[in-house]
Amino acid sequence: GARRNPPHHSSEEELKDMVVVSIQSIVSLNQLVTELTTRLAKNTLAVEDTAQQVKQLRASLTEETAKFNNQIKDVAGQLDELKEDSNVTVATLSDNLSTLSDKLQGLVEQVGTEFGTVEEELTTLRDEVTRKNSAVSIVSAEEGLREANCSKVCAGTTGRDTTAWERLSANGIYITVDMSACGFVAVPTVTTAMEGVTDHWDTTGSSEVYRTTATSFRIYIRNTYGRSTTTNADNWNWNIEW
Repeated sequence: GARRNPPHHSSEEELKDMVVVSIQSIVSLNQLVTELTTRLAKNTLAVEDTAQQVKQLRASLTEETAKFNNQIKDVAGQLDELKEDSNVTVATLSDNLSTLSDKLQGLVEQVGTEFGTVEEELTTLRDEVTRKNSAVSIVSAEEGLREANCSKVCAGTTGRDTTAWERLSANGIYITVDMSACGFVAVPTVTTAMEGVTDHWDTTGSSEVYRTTATSFRIYIRNTYGRSTTTNADNWNWNIEW
């Protein structure tokens, strides 16, 4: 028959194998523990870093929030000041507007009063013109008839002490009469006469009108006895009435 090994030898081998396996398991477990410990350490550091970052973020957020709150307070203060200034400005504008309104009302009343006065004066003037026109009839004119209601009568004198006679010849004098103050717009019909102290009864030419325009005309005077000199005319107060 076959020969068998002793049983105790097989048991030792198995025990050795078990010890080896156990040692390997212990080593593996130690490695796993080391790895877990490393990972735990890393995670712990990561958590600490994260906590620090969160802490810093919270501090930064708190600081920014405080700044924002301060800005809000500043804006609110500025709004209050602007509101006060606006109230003052609105009140001032309101007062100015009220003053202007009062002045405008007074001006309107004044204009109304003055307009009423002017209207009354125009009515009076119109009535006066109508009355005068009813007494003055113009049937002909130097430059043709114009509006009948626009007729005008104007009179004047060169004055006893103010007539500026000019020499024409040894026995002749003349004067240009200014009637621009009448405001004629066309050549008028002029009627003249000479007034004085003496000797003008013996003159000719006082009713003969020359060079008539809307603003002036001329008169030439001659005396029968050669007395028509500027000196005599001045001394005798000869003047032209028209």
